[in-house]
Amino acid sequence: MRKDNSFAIFYYNKQDEDLIDVLSSYIEEKAHVAFDFFQVEMPKSKVKIKIVSSKKEYDKYYIKMYKLSPETKLYGWMIGNFNFEKNQITYLSLHDFKNTTHRLKDVPFNDALDYYKKTILHEFVHYVNGLFRKEHDCGYAEKFLTEGIATYLSGQNDAASLPKFDFTLEEVLDRNKNNYGAYFLLTKYFVEHYKKDYVLNIFQSGRQSRELLQNELFTKAKNYYEKQ
Repeated sequence: MRKDNSFAIFYYNKQDEDLIDVLSSYIEEKAHVAFDFFQVEMPKSKVKIKIVSSKKEYDKYYIKMYKLSPETKLYGWMIGNFNFEKNQITYLSLHDFKNTTHRLKDVPFNDALDYYKKTILHEFVHYVNGLFRKEHDCGYAEKFLTEGIATYLSGQNDAASLPKFDFTLEEVLDRNKNNYGAYFLLTKYFVEHYKKDYVLNIFQSGRQSRELLQNELFTKAKNYYEKQ
């Protein structure tokens, strides 16, 4: 099945008919957050959003998309990704979260749905970051910034209960780790305390973003949050 809105084309199965309008409306409402931050125009071609019915199907699709070994075991929390080459967000149906490590079945439905909407917005931010990268003919910034800005702009962390600053610089730079709380705190400090032109310039270079983190950002952010 298919549904179009101003920014995306959704492909989904019948089991997700009950939520597709919710997801579509949410992207319509919140897309400007990502476009405004990265200061890019909406492209003529819309992003594709494929809703996958099961975690098993999602893992299989992901492994095939990135040409991984068929024996690859994906993390239980992996439910969505954006592929720049395919211009596609792949996202797991909320109806199969029982087979993930996300315990949404243990929270009220509206809370689960809020989490679900913010997570697809997280992937949409990656899409717009890709448009920014294409427009400036540049690489991606370090992982802490690309994941941090997606977490920050999607509102996945409640400002009333910030994560703890209990990580090291080495842990942040380790691409095999997935410390989204750390990425969020560092990115939040960066975009709220540095000039916008400088921020966007740093987003154009993995080297510059890494050097900034090592030379000053980590220490400044650590000192700031320890005083809060």
